[in-house]
Amino acid sequence: MPRVLIMASPGLVSELSRTILWRDDVDRVFAAEADRSLERIHAVQADMVIVGDEDTPETMDLLRQIRGDGRTRGVSIGVVRRAVTLEEEEQLRRAGANVVFGGEVVPYLWDAWIEELLHVPRRRDARVPVSIAVWSHTAPGSEPARGMTYNISVKGMLLETAEPLDIGAKLDLSFTLPGASASVRAVGQVVREEPSLDSGPPRLGVEFLILRDGAREKIRDFVDAGGKP
Repeated sequence: MPRVLIMASPGLVSELSRTILWRDDVDRVFAAEADRSLERIHAVQADMVIVGDEDTPETMDLLRQIRGDGRTRGVSIGVVRRAVTLEEEEQLRRAGANVVFGGEVVPYLWDAWIEELLHVPRRRDARVPVSIAVWSHTAPGSEPARGMTYNISVKGMLLETAEPLDIGAKLDLSFTLPGASASVRAVGQVVREEPSLDSGPPRLGVEFLILRDGAREKIRDFVDAGGKP
């Protein structure tokens, strides 16, 4: 049963009760807005965090702490605001939010996103070299950029690269999983940016849009073998 930590005002909690977060198969834990901290997330061991936000800088600081901590890096994060501009949404996603909800709670629009975040597939930590071609500015025949994964799942990867990439950028990706002979090819999209480690390049959350030639099965087998000798 997924555990969701909801850090929101009583009014927002009441509105969220209309969504699938209130299904019987979801374990809900609540935190007062004054108790919005990384320590609280550690204590709850949440799979997903909902942050009610009206102070963007404070929320961005919390998101960066979550993504910068090895114990919480894989937590799904949804940010809810009464109103949000495109610039604010991009800032929050760069800081680590998986999704930013703005305006009135609309269950039939929000539930699909929440469902996806509740069931994040298994991922495997792995340092895998990646060849990257950016759709918007990689000329035919030019040398592709290079990157390195931190982890990978059938949904996407956490990628480190010195190539400057914007949120929303679409990428042609090619990489060879450890122990495999054939490369995996995919089309991905940058969906978030996480803080860099040790002054290195930023880490980018990349969602797979297209997996070619049996790539999904290859990645699934690789992830499933992660705990095996």
